[in-house]
Amino acid sequence: MKHRIFLFLFACVSMLSLVLTSCSDDSVDVNTINKQTILIFMPWSGSQSGVGLYNELKENLDSIESAIVDEKGMNGRVLVFLSKSSQSSSLYEITYENGQIEHHTIKEYTGNEYDTTQGMAEVFSDVQQNAYALNYALIVGGHGTGWTYKSDWSRSASSAKRFSPSTTGTGAYPVPDDALPTFTTTRFFGSASDMNYAFDIPDLAAALRQSGMKAQYILFDDCYMANIEVAYELRDVTNYLIASTSEVMAMGMPYYSLWNYLDNSTPRYESIVNGFHSFYSNYTVPCGALSAIDCRKVDQLATVMKEINKNYTFDESQRDSVQVLDGYNTPIFYDMGSYVDHLCKNANLKSAFHSALDEVVKYKATTPTLFTALYRGNEHQFEVKSFSGITISDPSLNSVAIRGREKTAWWKQTH
Repeated sequence: MKHRIFLFLFACVSMLSLVLTSCSDDSVDVNTINKQTILIFMPWSGSQSGVGLYNELKENLDSIESAIVDEKGMNGRVLVFLSKSSQSSSLYEITYENGQIEHHTIKEYTGNEYDTTQGMAEVFSDVQQNAYALNYALIVGGHGTGWTYKSDWSRSASSAKRFSPSTTGTGAYPVPDDALPTFTTTRFFGSASDMNYAFDIPDLAAALRQSGMKAQYILFDDCYMANIEVAYELRDVTNYLIASTSEVMAMGMPYYSLWNYLDNSTPRYESIVNGFHSFYSNYTVPCGALSAIDCRKVDQLATVMKEINKNYTFDESQRDSVQVLDGYNTPIFYDMGSYVDHLCKNANLKSAFHSALDEVVKYKATTPTLFTALYRGNEHQFEVKSFSGITISDPSLNSVAIRGREKTAWWKQTH
């Protein structure tokens, strides 16, 4: 009996030694693991009959590839999801081989399920299965309407009423996008002309959560995405949000000059914001706003905001004094810092708010004036007197904001 016990113990010790030796021999060298995969997500931005921003998105990809060639490669891996039509999309990898850019197709998609939680989650899972990394980043190109819900637009976002300086009172009329010169068209996430190709931010957050692909940063190359409502919704699926409070020119981000800061496992957020600002300060229409927002810090800001809302009610007579950062006839996106300055009357509470806001908006820059394609005539630009780098829709009287804001996680947490 003792002999059998001895043999059993000897076998266990031998097996354990073998396992430990095997683990030691097969240990993973972390230096060989891909540090970062960037997914450039460019869904269809038009309608069934219109191409939307397809040509501009292709130019963005060309700029990125030119930067890769000049840098003689990448720091990680770069995958692209590109919709070539309203019903056809592909996922491919950009590689740099023998001094040349190559495209390697990973998967083809039909239909537009990618604008649903399940569809986006499938794309994100495909990315991870084919280009596993320690960190992921997401660049989204297309149109954007901030935190608003596509179901709350009675018409398409691009058909929203636009202000007309030639009329009096509340006179307004739609302006087709093609009525403006190419250099002054802007990007409205998804499609602005056909809500069948639009996205809701909670669906994006749910897709990232479902797929387990937490992002190092999400860059929205779209209009009106630097909202506190968006940042709060994305707080557990990305570290940083890089976005504009206002409209972005149709050509989008100056990727050629920014790529070196984006293609990095430790992205250089200040350089991204400053590079964008430098480019658009010298643009044909000098205008542009960009912020780098730390979504990990928004909970503390929400706590302070809840205390402010509990003690103060907005004075309606102050609305016209709050900085507006959009071009809608009835504004949706107000500068958050300016709004709270007009809302809160307690100096200590206001100081606590601004301290929390400074932790959230790490870097920001804007030109003295911003452009909007929603205006017509000589009223394309408006002055920026107050800029905190993030917007809020609490004071908005726009019907889209009224219908949707109480559904946002931010509103529920702060009211």
